[in-house]
Amino acid sequence: MKKTRGFTLIEIAIGMAVLGLGIASALQVFGGAVQLARGAGRRTEAVMHAKALMDSSLWAPEFSKSVSHGEIGNGFRWERNIRPAATEEDIDGELRSDVRLTVVTVELQWDEPSGVKTYQVATMRIEPVYED
Repeated sequence: MKKTRGFTLIEIAIGMAVLGLGIASALQVFGGAVQLARGAGRRTEAVMHAKALMDSSLWAPEFSKSVSHGEIGNGFRWERNIRPAATEEDIDGELRSDVRLTVVTVELQWDEPSGVKTYQVATMRIEPVYED
């Protein structure tokens, strides 16, 4: 009697189970990679918006103390704070310098599934003090 060669039903079921586990694992890795890429893209977009807001502030000929805020498309909210840097001389009421230091801060916020994310950038600018 000649034996026939082939796979049994149990061997096929085991093979399908192994293949299913492999596909499920690959889909999980792919899904995680997509989420990481999307998060990195959002952070990059936040950095670009913050830089643009900061640059638009720094081109002003002179600063005055102010707080402004708004929304940028795609779910970004921003706040820009321009204030003089306080020194001991300024607190005493005597200005002993021909220049003043101004602090500019830009903060962006956006919503992610894991919560609200924030990116903040700050700089200082030296301005001449004009006496009237």
